[in-house]
Amino acid sequence: MGKTVKIDITMYGIAEVLHWCHDRNKGRIPGVDTAGFEKMKAFLAEKPQSGDYFTLDQFWKKKVSLELTEEEVELIDRCLYDIPNFDNEPLPQIRHKFWPQQAATH
Repeated sequence: MGKTVKIDITMYGIAEVLHWCHDRNKGRIPGVDTAGFEKMKAFLAEKPQSGDYFTLDQFWKKKVSLELTEEEVELIDRCLYDIPNFDNEPLPQIRHKFWPQQAATH
């Protein structure tokens, strides 16, 4: 296993990453079932069931620190770049969160 990267991300960001890496991926990019992705799913499972706007707003804005392997970060970056391109859609806003780490390694 490679080095890990600590990424601070909001719950909204996690939802966005899972949306592109799982929901929209449909198996086109393999390997999105690692521990890092399971951790993200666990964080989202904490979503309050209340319909109260303030409570939900606080949840989506809450920041968590995720420890992901470099491979997972690369995989997420690919999902956020390749999947929208496959579907001919604009790149998701969240992509810039992962891009600086990748840009530094090239």
